[in-house]
Amino acid sequence: MNSTHAASASALVIAALIERLVIVLTPITTADRLLRITPLADCAGLRIEGELDHSTLPTLRRALASINVDSSLCVDLSGLTFIDTGCLRALVSAATALHDGGGDRVLTLRSVPPQVRRLLELTGWHQTPGLRLQAPARPGRPTPGRPHS
Repeated sequence: MNSTHAASASALVIAALIERLVIVLTPITTADRLLRITPLADCAGLRIEGELDHSTLPTLRRALASINVDSSLCVDLSGLTFIDTGCLRALVSAATALHDGGGDRVLTLRSVPPQVRRLLELTGWHQTPGLRLQAPARPGRPTPGRPHS
């Protein structure tokens, strides 16, 4: 490979990395404004606000894929208002992929609403290797990664 091709290949790699970084750092809001996904400040992960259903599943998958982590991942569900089983399965699949990637990597679901926890238990998905559930924050106690009011 000559130096011109090497330089252009390097430029393409750098451009792809910058694009991936912008995707991770930029909040994602669907056109219908039913879903907003923002990066967490305190760990590698995402905060999800709004509805996760078949129409927002591709957005969720893109957001999960945009995070290239060598460690564990957090997904804060404190702003979640609805989730269907397809989107829940996507989160469980992300946990499985982290676990299967080696090491002690896990996906922690933070501030899991009681109805979501119940669905995970009914399906048996709460026992998925690589998945950890964290209860919702108690009233008066701040959720990790969220500013104090």
